[in-house]
Amino acid sequence: DLQNIAFSENWGFSPNTVEQISARVANNRGGPESIIFITEAGEPAAYNWTMFMPDGDGASGIVSMTGVHPRLRGRGIGKAVVTAGIAYLVERGASTVDLEVDADNTPARELYLKLGFRKIGSSVWYEKRF
Repeated sequence: DLQNIAFSENWGFSPNTVEQISARVANNRGGPESIIFITEAGEPAAYNWTMFMPDGDGASGIVSMTGVHPRLRGRGIGKAVVTAGIAYLVERGASTVDLEVDADNTPARELYLKLGFRKIGSSVWYEKRF
């Protein structure tokens, strides 16, 4: 439920079923241990889904998704979970860590800049409804 709650207000969001998330975890190259969770009072508060991609120059780490429960935002939990995800990737040999973020998600963009990420490109999404 945390992923659905964290992204329910984002453009293009489509809720995920337990089966869809389970399949993605099973197919994740890093295994379930590559998904970092932070809990509060025994409940999931935030997660950072990482991937490790060996390449010719060493390895790249990818932060594929980060979510924080809306009622817990602004308390440093996002910073903590992303920092833990980066540490996980670097410990495994990543020499770079990449991520993508919705351009309209100002708090996330500001967090990533504060953590030392720099913008290297952008994408434009189009949609046609029928």
